[in-house]
Amino acid sequence: MLEEQILVDAIAAKVLESDNIYIIATDLQGKYTYLNHHFCEKFNVDPEKAIGKDSMLSIVGEDRIACIAMVQECLANPGESVIGQLRKPLETDTGTMVSLWEFQAVVDEAGMPVQVLCIGYDLSPHKKLEREVEFKSRLLDTIGQAAMAFDLQGVVTYWNKAAERIYGYSREEMLGRQINITVHEEKPDDTEAARSALMAGKTWGGEQIHKDKSGRIFPVKVIDSPIVNDVGQTVGVIATVQDISEEKAHQESIKWHQEQLGKLMQNVPGAVFQMELTPDGRLYFPYISREINRLQHTLTPELLRESAEPGFEAIHKDDVQQLRAAIANAANGDLSELNIEYRVKSEQPGQHRWNRLRARPELKADGGLVWYGIFEDVTEQKSAAVAHQNLLRTATNQNKRLKDFSFMVSHNIRSSVANIMGLLEMVRSEPSNEEYLNMMELTVNRLNNTISNVNELLNFEQSLDMTTWVPCNLLETITRVIELNNESIFREGIQFLVGVPDDLYVQSVPAYLDSIFHNLVTNAIKYGTTKRKKTVDIIGVQEGSQIVVRVRDYGIGIDLDRYGDKIFKLGGRLHQDSQGEGLGLFMTKQQVEALGGSIEVQSEPGLGSTFILTFVQ
Repeated sequence: MLEEQILVDAIAAKVLESDNIYIIATDLQGKYTYLNHHFCEKFNVDPEKAIGKDSMLSIVGEDRIACIAMVQECLANPGESVIGQLRKPLETDTGTMVSLWEFQAVVDEAGMPVQVLCIGYDLSPHKKLEREVEFKSRLLDTIGQAAMAFDLQGVVTYWNKAAERIYGYSREEMLGRQINITVHEEKPDDTEAARSALMAGKTWGGEQIHKDKSGRIFPVKVIDSPIVNDVGQTVGVIATVQDISEEKAHQESIKWHQEQLGKLMQNVPGAVFQMELTPDGRLYFPYISREINRLQHTLTPELLRESAEPGFEAIHKDDVQQLRAAIANAANGDLSELNIEYRVKSEQPGQHRWNRLRARPELKADGGLVWYGIFEDVTEQKSAAVAHQNLLRTATNQNKRLKDFSFMVSHNIRSSVANIMGLLEMVRSEPSNEEYLNMMELTVNRLNNTISNVNELLNFEQSLDMTTWVPCNLLETITRVIELNNESIFREGIQFLVGVPDDLYVQSVPAYLDSIFHNLVTNAIKYGTTKRKKTVDIIGVQEGSQIVVRVRDYGIGIDLDRYGDKIFKLGGRLHQDSQGEGLGLFMTKQQVEALGGSIEVQSEPGLGSTFILTFVQ
């Protein structure tokens, strides 16, 4: 019996001095009668000084009423335990410690309560763990990514709020359910790679296609991490999933806009560019579309990205300075828009094309400049503008010529009509006078010539822009014109001496060339001979890039001091006895100039005239 009591006392001593349990005892007034070592150490209490002190002072004020109630309950029910949580202040900091306390009444031999035994268990680590678990759970519920856990059989063991939102399944619906109901399309290679990584204790990440409760298909970014037990074995998976459908749509939108921008840049009829001038004076093109290579075959975006100098080298030497000056002005504060036309070198030597630069400058924060603009080929526009100016000039000249001609024709017709009316009166008075009839015939013929000349001039004006140019053999043309006038030449006894190489060609309109030499030959027949000299020389030679033809007669000549400014004018008559309308040389000059050539005359009265024609090859 004694040995058993010693053993019980030894075991009780070990329990009383336990480092895990708080043991105290109080009398019925709540004063300490016993405190074990662990309690004193935890709450910094001297056991000798604490004996007889009020135990309620060691309890947080708000919990004292609950403590009194538990004590009263255990005293009213001896032999039963009353359990509850109480908070005790810690002297080492400003916090409190939560303990689970068991109250029991200690009775005497008569069964009456004499003391209260209190056994406490520290709940603070558990409370801390509960708080950490609650915090982490709330944290996982607030993040935008779905967080889930499942075992190796795919059974879901955790499902956060974001997963509920993304997939449409509530936590209650997914816990204990297979995770594969969220996967739309398995990729065997990715699945095997993820499984191998997880079983090796490694994390796997990648993109997959998932589906939600409504059947919506969407792309996700997945990170799978292994859950490893104490011996290093993978027993489950923690997965975070991010819905990237908006990101993918945004990427597709960016890609589409980039493609459209690329098409726009490449299909705009010109080279779109960004040109930058750095504060240290470096000029280059951060961006320029490949259309620049079509505008100037020696240039590429890669070349101009290093420096703008190759671009200046491609510009005609007479135009490059204006572009450099405009850039220099902008660097000095002139931020007006650039709008410059200039010539660039062509692939064909000796030729050039026209480009236009249009750009708006922008001042950068570092003091540099950047231009946004476009290079355009305006060669056709320039040609069209020149053609338009030529057409306008031609139309103006035509209108002037027609106006002058109308006055001349009006005068000639009025004169002829007046003569006819006068002759009719004379014929009525003397019907048998044949001289009157001859005079009337002459007047009618003149009127007919005037009308024919009107038609000829109108036909020439109308055909200026409706002709076909071909190489014309000069000797063949002159020979043909002389043959057409053989009757007059033979009648007048004139000799034409032609010295023109048989391989000399003029790019011309055949009808124009025939008309030019017809007028000069007929003029030579009328005015180019005398009784002593009946020879006309026609000499043609090649002089550089020009063909020069000289038609020389030895006739009555022209007083250039008197008539020099009238020779090629409409209605100009150079001889008092001339029966012409003043149209032949006017038409000749118009036709020669229409062919891009020129005509001039050298003459002296009584010594003949030389008409000099120049045609450009």
